[in-house]
Amino acid sequence: MKNSTQNLLSDEMLDILSETPGWIVRTWTGVIAGILTLFFISTWVIKYPEVLKGNAIVTTKIPPIRVVVPTGGRLIRLLAKDDIRVKKGDILAETENTTRLENIPAMKQLIASARQFLRNPQRTISFPGHQFVWGDLQDDFNLLRQSYLDYKHLQTDRFQASQLLSLQEQADELRQLGAVNERQKRISDEEFANAEERFRSEETLYQKGIYSKSDYIESKNKHLKKQSEREEFHKQALSNRLKINEVDRNLHELKHSYSEKQRLFLDNIERSIHNIENSLQNWRQNYLITAPADGKLVFLKNLTENQHLTVSDTLFVVMPEQEQFIAALDFPVRGMGKAGIGQKVIIKLDDYPYQEFGMLEGRVLSMAPSLNVRFYRVMVSLPKGLTSTYNQTFTCKSEMTGTAEIVTADVRLIERAFYGFRKLLL
Repeated sequence: MKNSTQNLLSDEMLDILSETPGWIVRTWTGVIAGILTLFFISTWVIKYPEVLKGNAIVTTKIPPIRVVVPTGGRLIRLLAKDDIRVKKGDILAETENTTRLENIPAMKQLIASARQFLRNPQRTISFPGHQFVWGDLQDDFNLLRQSYLDYKHLQTDRFQASQLLSLQEQADELRQLGAVNERQKRISDEEFANAEERFRSEETLYQKGIYSKSDYIESKNKHLKKQSEREEFHKQALSNRLKINEVDRNLHELKHSYSEKQRLFLDNIERSIHNIENSLQNWRQNYLITAPADGKLVFLKNLTENQHLTVSDTLFVVMPEQEQFIAALDFPVRGMGKAGIGQKVIIKLDDYPYQEFGMLEGRVLSMAPSLNVRFYRVMVSLPKGLTSTYNQTFTCKSEMTGTAEIVTADVRLIERAFYGFRKLLL
């Protein structure tokens, strides 16, 4: 009896123990439902930004201008310092050459003196001494000096002047002689006219028989003699005019030759001046390194005098006066359909690690395909300039490279899960 009672109690206890109470089931069901509800709410509320990644270059809106070495050689003179303001045309450095920068003022003074001489040839040109070094400009200088000396010699050439004076006096004397001949010719013409009238009267008397033949012949001879004298005066006048014309021609030719020589020497002087100015310009382009624009000069390398430079080596960069910074980004074409004007851009610079210095923030200004069809060129404005998200201001010496992310949209977690699931099905 006792054993059967114990078995009955054991079965009842097992039934109680094996059956889960309803309140526990309801509690756990509520907890799991709450967790699932919170999970779905979280996937709907939480948004995760979707980004496009590419490369970035931060520079000024007006691009900085690089200054390169025009010709290779030693750096013999460094005339600028890092981080100074320069004006367009300022001389920054000089490379090795034979003309040398310190000689340029004397050359410019010579050019000014030569130009004053061209305006007034009565002036003189002051030439530097024989010890002056012209270098590449020596040939042009020699032509200028020789042309000037030839011109001055022509002006003081007494033989040329005496020839001109002699011809001028000869022409004056011939004109005086011509005036005398003209007066004699007029007298002769008047005498001939009188002799002509007398002869015609005596010829009439002879025809009427009043004059004898001998008297008629004598009268005719006198008439012919006056006619011969008249023709002789005409001949002398013609000969004198021919001599005057010949002297005038010789005088004109001599004056023309003299003026042509003057013009030739003056043209040579002017041509020499132009050649020297052109040579100076070429020398400036070849051996002087000058500022291409106004702005702040930034050294891109350490420079010392007597340092050897190679052609097209970049030494400086000139930053514009108004430093308004922008960023140029290169993005692969994949996903660029999601990008749009005004979207936020985050830029991480290589020079300034973003974990320590922060990042730059900007907005998309424009988008356009680049020369490489696989990339887009995106221009980004930087409203805060070079001030980072950690309120640190960066220093840009030329260009700064880094990476960029365009935040195209904030996507919910549930949407991302749906996109992934749809991708698996497709």
